[in-house]
Amino acid sequence: MKTLLKGICKYMLGVLSIAGGLSAAAACQAATITADFNGDGINDTATITAGSGTVKIVRGGGAGTTTYNTFSNWLTFHAINANGIAGQELVATFASGYVEIIDDRARTSRGYNVQGINSILGSRTLFFSELNGAAGTEILFIYAKGAVSIIDDRLHTIRDYNVFGVGFGGSTRYLQIAEFNGVAGNEIMFSYMSGTSMVVDDRLRTVRTYNYLTNGSAPTYANADGVAGLEAIFRFGGSTIWLVDRTRSLIYR
Repeated sequence: MKTLLKGICKYMLGVLSIAGGLSAAAACQAATITADFNGDGINDTATITAGSGTVKIVRGGGAGTTTYNTFSNWLTFHAINANGIAGQELVATFASGYVEIIDDRARTSRGYNVQGINSILGSRTLFFSELNGAAGTEILFIYAKGAVSIIDDRLHTIRDYNVFGVGFGGSTRYLQIAEFNGVAGNEIMFSYMSGTSMVVDDRLRTVRTYNYLTNGSAPTYANADGVAGLEAIFRFGGSTIWLVDRTRSLIYR
């Protein structure tokens, strides 16, 4: 279970489900999220009030109540296992780029700063996915103009990558978050109408670029060769091109 949000929605962000990742859905004026926050195997209930920024967690089984205070102008709240330790953390995002993680197991909160919503980087989309092959779900921001920011709460760090933005080589940028190279941890693949794909491999802290012939249509994704990891499949005329990130190769068929 990722997140249960109930209440009157204050903002609506685009919902986009991607293999291995989930975008931000909605933030609410008063919301409740049910999850095991302290790692004891019993569901707890967090109530978030936008007007005050107060977060109140009532632990299941009569284990007490804890109150935290964050800023009142939050955009979204989600519950995920961010640090790889038993119990889910509450993740609050803000338009400024501030991200606060409430860790009720440790009775603390941690703050991170990524790029906010602005004209320099364009719109941003929030995803959650396990990207580096280690326990814990990473928090991922993808910006329209090419920046990628990944919050790794297990290591208490942020990693940034640069790819081509929306509009490079055509009007469309195709995005897929999935296991492409067959090694633990999902990759982020950006594909462009001009025949370029960029793969962000957070486990190796690198970006790989591929160039190929294509008619510009949307790629499909499948385990085409029967070996671990998906292939991205592009079309050019009557031919297909497999992008096999596991072997760092392009196969024309």
